[in-house]
Amino acid sequence: MRGSRHQHGISSSRRPIVDAHAHLYDSRAIRYGIFEDRNPTFEALVGDYDALPRVYGIDDYLRSTRSRAVSGLVWHEFIAEDTLGEIAWARRLAASTSLPMALVGVVDFADPGLPRQLEAYRNVPGLSAVRQHLGWDEKVPLRRMAARPDFMSDPDWLKGLGSLQGRDLHCGLEVFAPQLPELLGVVRAHPQIGFTIAVMGWPTDRGAEGFSRWRTDMLALGRCGNTCASISAVECIFGLDWSETEVDPWILTVIEAFGPQRCMFGSHLPIDGLSYGFDRLYDAYEHIVSSFSDDEKDAMFRGTAAAWFRIPQQKPDTIVGAVA
Repeated sequence: MRGSRHQHGISSSRRPIVDAHAHLYDSRAIRYGIFEDRNPTFEALVGDYDALPRVYGIDDYLRSTRSRAVSGLVWHEFIAEDTLGEIAWARRLAASTSLPMALVGVVDFADPGLPRQLEAYRNVPGLSAVRQHLGWDEKVPLRRMAARPDFMSDPDWLKGLGSLQGRDLHCGLEVFAPQLPELLGVVRAHPQIGFTIAVMGWPTDRGAEGFSRWRTDMLALGRCGNTCASISAVECIFGLDWSETEVDPWILTVIEAFGPQRCMFGSHLPIDGLSYGFDRLYDAYEHIVSSFSDDEKDAMFRGTAAAWFRIPQQKPDTIVGAVA
């Protein structure tokens, strides 16, 4: 958590939320390479992660989010060494809590073992999406999450992606803003697959020209009806000392491109905790969209994520954190 001079008071809003992007994990049960050895690539993406907890479970999450009424959570894989083991762990976690959860598993669409992995995922309750880390920064070698930059034009990779058709799984392809034109081609070529546009299209050039190019690409992606935008990981885009003033026009542009019914807010906990934390982030979200209607705000904070990831919603009097 950053210094106290940046703390906001807890918002008076108790609007139910579905957190569209969070990580829960236990490095005692599942191996995570980032905790065993210093990972320069991970550090280049999220900053100094010494303070990141080695165990972050459902009770930790609920303590972090106690200022809001959480009605659902979208669990995302956390680059474990054993991907199927991690999913099995998450499945047991989801079964142990009253908080409705959806699961997002990792894939490599170029992997010959993809059919076997997708078949295993088919038998996991609540697993409604998969994702692949494709971020490739041409200028900064440390900011390269993929093994190579050309996956989205590789015939074998595209064949693997095509195998999602008919599986009722949405797909998140995590890329940086300069890769958005190539992502657009993939999205247009696969209209039967729903694509999550992750991390706000991950802007890397926050100058005027970079904003203009990113906005053009996001507007084009927003015109594709098979897309939904996730607004999260603010600290990864804008740095651990991000400001609401800087973030505001980028978030409003995402909403302009996709509309409130196809935008969803996420916390990115516990990585968000390396910055100002959950309350500061959600206070900023609420302030930025304060001029939208109640229905539009409900979509962005809850409804879009619940529908996109197929999270059953609780009755108001049973929502975690709700006031009786």
